[in-house]
Amino acid sequence: MKNSRKKRAARERRVLLVALLVAAVIVTGSTFAWFTSKDEVTNRLSASANYGVSIAEDFQPHEDWIPGQPVNKDVSAVNTGNVDAFVRMWLEGEMSLIKRADNSKSVLDTNTTSLTATEDGDTMKKLGFLYHDNDRYYKVLSATERTNPALNGTNANVNDNDYSEVKTVQAGGYLVYAPKAADGYERWTYVTEQQETVVLNDDTTEVVAKDTKVGPVYSAGASKDIKGAPRKIDSDTFVPQTVGLYIFRRTIDLDANANTADHFEYSGYLFDGTNYFALYSDPEDGNSDYVLPEDAVTVATTTEPQKEPLTYTLDYDLIGFYTASETIVENSGLVWTYNSTNNVLTATYNAGTTTGDSATEDDVIIDVTLANIGTTGQTWVRQAPSAEGKMNTFYYNDDLEAGDTTAKLVDTVTLNKAVTQKAFLAFDFDLNVFLESVQVTLAENGNEMTTPVEKGGAFDGTEGNASPAYATPKTAEEIADIKWN
Repeated sequence: MKNSRKKRAARERRVLLVALLVAAVIVTGSTFAWFTSKDEVTNRLSASANYGVSIAEDFQPHEDWIPGQPVNKDVSAVNTGNVDAFVRMWLEGEMSLIKRADNSKSVLDTNTTSLTATEDGDTMKKLGFLYHDNDRYYKVLSATERTNPALNGTNANVNDNDYSEVKTVQAGGYLVYAPKAADGYERWTYVTEQQETVVLNDDTTEVVAKDTKVGPVYSAGASKDIKGAPRKIDSDTFVPQTVGLYIFRRTIDLDANANTADHFEYSGYLFDGTNYFALYSDPEDGNSDYVLPEDAVTVATTTEPQKEPLTYTLDYDLIGFYTASETIVENSGLVWTYNSTNNVLTATYNAGTTTGDSATEDDVIIDVTLANIGTTGQTWVRQAPSAEGKMNTFYYNDDLEAGDTTAKLVDTVTLNKAVTQKAFLAFDFDLNVFLESVQVTLAENGNEMTTPVEKGGAFDGTEGNASPAYATPKTAEEIADIKWN
């Protein structure tokens, strides 16, 4: 028993010794490691930007715009997104202008059969310019009769007061010049509007009843052949039958001592067998439509011009076709001016040019009336023309918050009342409104800051003045000074 305890104690001493030896080896061959720890944190930043700034407008144009007539056009900017923005707008214009062309080409030097028909749907055709040669369009008078309800009342069967462009040119009741056929005879007819005495071809006179069709020798359909003189006709029922030039006279002022052609005015057309080509008209104030230039027709017999028949001489160099051409006018072709007193932007075409009378009578002038112009609050401030080429730029004086709409910038557009009939036959004017915006950036504390919008330039609302340093664009001067590019 005693021996057993001795043996167990000896064995335990050997195990302990071995353990100490192993521990000593481990300590001498490695570095002891104390406490270790590891952790991880995720900070999520979310962005859901819906950036959208657009133009809002209320525009109701008139079909027939006349001088002095304003057209409502409300223009503003709206923020449809969820990011605040600074905005600016600028205005430009362009025009498609149809205007009377050079009329130097003589009627007798032009062969109308060589002209090209204007295509359907062309604006020129809608205005009656049915034929053209290259860029020059020729006016064709309409023979379609329209009823004048003010004179005819409600009786649709009464057509004595119907009118057409052809009838307008013939109005006056005197035929001055008509072409002759190869056999030397004129051919045209009219229907007597009342009982009258006519001179027949054999120099006898005859009283013919109302509604009798008469005309020169061999005129088709004429029941009575009359001499070419006297030249009084019924302009409502006159019908040409020979291709060529027809000139008519109407009395403007006649007294007992009148002996010059100045008391008459003349109009006419070139009949090609189907069409009635309008002749050059004198657009001076006070004259009727399609009136020939002064001195184009001269009375050769001046002793008693009131009596018929009269003989006339024509200056063919002054008698040309009524022609027009179409011009596309870009914004660079317009002269823009700004009236700060009335807050009106004016675009003028042909400014400073002269066509023989005055420097303004052929100008097309468009006035754009602005609203909410100011230097404080929710208004717009104008920046003077800059190197950017934006001639009429307006900055909003406040940031445009998400969901908000600016005060309107444009109010009305008016064709200036000074525009005359010499300026155009027709035109389309496009007022182009451009919008540019820059986001509003917030600093760490949530306040608005200019980054990434940077200060650039020195405009403080008055051209030439320097702007103060700032951190956040809040005033008109600061917003106008934002570097947008």
